[in-house]
Amino acid sequence: MSQLDLTEFAKKHQLGSEYIGQAVDFFAPLARELVNLHQNNNKPIIVGINGAQGSGKSTLSDLLLEIFSQKYDLNAVSLSLDDFYYTHSERQHLAHNIHPLLATRGVPGTHDIVLTHETLDALVSHNGAQVVCVPRFNKAIDDRFDEEHWTHVNDKPAIIILEGWCVGACHQADSALTLPANALEEHEDNQAIWRKYVNQQLKLVYEPLFDRLDCTVMLKAPSFECVFNWRLEQEEKLINHLTHIKGDQSRTMSAEDIARFIQHYQRITEHLLETLAHTADYVFSLDHHRHIVQRQKRQGFNNLSHPTLIFTDLDGSLLDHNNYSHQAADNTLNYLSQNMIPVIACSSKTQAEIEQLRDDLNNSHPFIIENGAAVYIPKGYFDTQPNDTIEQGTYWVKQFVQPYQYWLDKLESVHHEFSHLYQGFHEMSTEQIAQVTDLPLEQASLAAQRQHGEPVMWLGDEQQKQSFILQLKAQGVNVLQGGRFIHICGDADKGKALLWLTSIYEKMKGQAFTTIAIGDSHNDCQMLDIADHALVIRSPVHGIPQLNRVSNITISDKTGPEGWAQGVHSILDEIFTYK
Repeated sequence: MSQLDLTEFAKKHQLGSEYIGQAVDFFAPLARELVNLHQNNNKPIIVGINGAQGSGKSTLSDLLLEIFSQKYDLNAVSLSLDDFYYTHSERQHLAHNIHPLLATRGVPGTHDIVLTHETLDALVSHNGAQVVCVPRFNKAIDDRFDEEHWTHVNDKPAIIILEGWCVGACHQADSALTLPANALEEHEDNQAIWRKYVNQQLKLVYEPLFDRLDCTVMLKAPSFECVFNWRLEQEEKLINHLTHIKGDQSRTMSAEDIARFIQHYQRITEHLLETLAHTADYVFSLDHHRHIVQRQKRQGFNNLSHPTLIFTDLDGSLLDHNNYSHQAADNTLNYLSQNMIPVIACSSKTQAEIEQLRDDLNNSHPFIIENGAAVYIPKGYFDTQPNDTIEQGTYWVKQFVQPYQYWLDKLESVHHEFSHLYQGFHEMSTEQIAQVTDLPLEQASLAAQRQHGEPVMWLGDEQQKQSFILQLKAQGVNVLQGGRFIHICGDADKGKALLWLTSIYEKMKGQAFTTIAIGDSHNDCQMLDIADHALVIRSPVHGIPQLNRVSNITISDKTGPEGWAQGVHSILDEIFTYK
């Protein structure tokens, strides 16, 4: 599978780095899910893209085609509902016989829906030996191109995109048509003939077309008010293009023309913002600058095919090494949540620390504390309590090692020889822990609440440290080197905890799971080696940990949560891509 390179695409469409960032964060994952939907259906799928004028539907359609081709080697085709407008003369006929406003293209009733169905039928049944001609509309002259300029589709498409401002719309109740939506309706449709005809067409002709969609994607404008500016930008681009090629500009519009023009769309656009936003399979909410502020997916729709579990280290991996922020991974975390992929914290942190983080992340999944010392499963997470667990508060808990005091006693046994070379958490005040961890006081207090092991800050040299470790190991102590501290603990590790919890998932859910382990340091090696896929996060303070495995290893380009997000998407592409 190829790496995604959008450099030429951005240049062609005159897109800035911000759009490309959104493409990587939001639209490349969308493409993965659409490929997954195609594979699950085992036939060409039709994807509808909805959005108000100027919201970026055409750009998104072109981007998806680029990603399907580059990353998945899939043939796809994009149709615009605009290309199925009736010809200029046909709309003049509608205007003369039904209502003058039907001369203006755009609203339901001004498209050749029979031709739309015929084109979709031909594409879906494409046998590779035929050529399907897709009509194209020339907005500069407000008429359809001659057939010689239509798009010719020579290969069977796996995915067919149908984009348009009213794609996915449903009709309104008759009572909603009584009051005019704007001055156009008030003065030019005062008997509601036009809007009733449009609504009837939507109900009888367009809704059956939209019922053919296997998936609906909505680019949701913040309000109708921003449509004018977006539509004005479109017209200016068209004028600039025609000026460059010395084309006919007789049918282009001024700002005043556009202000009147968009009133034709106001009623249905506002209805879409109220209705489709709650029923579309994917909704990307935009701000006034067309930046995506939220991604929503209809619950239960098109979950990725392979049941997957993600076990992640926290400090230096999901959390930035310096400021403990997870912001750069938030879009990816949201994506995983919407695809029902559990993210399971597996950390040297305490129960109290991980609970606070889970609340912050709105994460309700099991978690693993203190380098694999215990697994905490929220009661009721599975239908029955797993064997070999105990009830502890609101959790079912699987303990792998002795409690905290046991390991303090082991540490005390070497204290005389090494006391001046290390400092354990139990010897530090909350203020001192905050200082050495760069944690706020409240979180430092949570970090001190150890249950199964002791973090130690080493003060001596490397040779002394190895001697310290050997003496502890001789007493049955497991010593792990983390990103910041040495961890004194029992014969448990993140890998054993990962295997145990994965087996519980598989038993309770009755299916096999693919596991992804993510970490940045030596104490993550056991789970990195044992998972199906390993994601190693680059660290700003130490080298890459050495693993025993030789395959299914991904090393992030970036550090911390940025590398975490990048790597997760890279591995998901491997898991969920079929050739």
